[in-house]
Amino acid sequence: MNRFLVGGRVIKTALAVTIAIIIAQQLGLERVTLAAIVALLTVQRTFFHSLQQSLAKLGSVLLGGVLGATFSYVFGVSPLGYGLVTLAAIYICLQLHWQDHIILTAVTAITVIFSGSNLPWTFSLEQIFTAMLGAVCALAVNYLFTPNHRKDVLAKLTLAEKGLRRAIDFIMQEMQNPGCDDTSFKEEIDKLDGIIESGLEEAKLLREEQRFIINRETDSDRYRMTFHIYKSQLKRLEEMHRLAKRMPIRVPQAAPLVKLFRVVQKMQQRRSHGEKIHTRKVDLLMEKLEQSFAEMDLPKSREEFISRASLFHLFHEIQRYYNRMKNMPAAVISEPSRR
Repeated sequence: MNRFLVGGRVIKTALAVTIAIIIAQQLGLERVTLAAIVALLTVQRTFFHSLQQSLAKLGSVLLGGVLGATFSYVFGVSPLGYGLVTLAAIYICLQLHWQDHIILTAVTAITVIFSGSNLPWTFSLEQIFTAMLGAVCALAVNYLFTPNHRKDVLAKLTLAEKGLRRAIDFIMQEMQNPGCDDTSFKEEIDKLDGIIESGLEEAKLLREEQRFIINRETDSDRYRMTFHIYKSQLKRLEEMHRLAKRMPIRVPQAAPLVKLFRVVQKMQQRRSHGEKIHTRKVDLLMEKLEQSFAEMDLPKSREEFISRASLFHLFHEIQRYYNRMKNMPAAVISEPSRR
């Protein structure tokens, strides 16, 4: 039943259409339908996209008005005029790459001819004014009731970061206790992948709102970069989990690696929230661990060899995860909300 709930965009569209018709009637315009149509087509999820649509629709109405007035003078109210003006509208729109605006252009042109006005140019101007009224109403509603995409993006960033840390917990548990049930891990990964994809979509909408900022990097750019890093980190965690699942037995060498992973996990959280991190200490810890792998005694059984080999590959994956984490924009979650 949830898929049939009325969303914010539906309500905004209905409100814009209602306001456009009311104003058109108050101004004494004879044909308020065009104002309603333009308002209906103009309301979008972001103000910038709505502005783009309004300019496109006004251009369509302008072209249709000119074509309608011209063909009305030449052919009058005749079937031939309707056919030729439709052909001209389609051809010109295709040449201008306005495939999405063919219908509105043709309908406007046909309406001008159908009016049978002795002053088709005056009627065309009235059509353009009516369309402009619908566009302005839609833009005003879209601007006043724009969703808080920043809040939604920050919420998704928080969920994604927590999800990555939970995935790390699963991997560390598998390293310490080989053979654990991985059903919960797979569910967590699927859920996290959906959160990241949804966050990228929200960040894209926020980017639409910030199109007018041309002199600096926008917040949405940083958010999108962070989501892309999260997505690559998620793939790396899946690989780590596969490596951990290959361990047939628990070996002592897993303990220092789990400790390192827990430090990296904590650093990820601190960096996301803008807290200070000590990368040099972690670099030294990794150098010591790499040296300890080189100085290990030979394994005493095949199971120990497989487990230690998996841990060695896990160590390099943790290094890659850590290096990628350092490139993540800092303080993306804790920064103050700005409009």
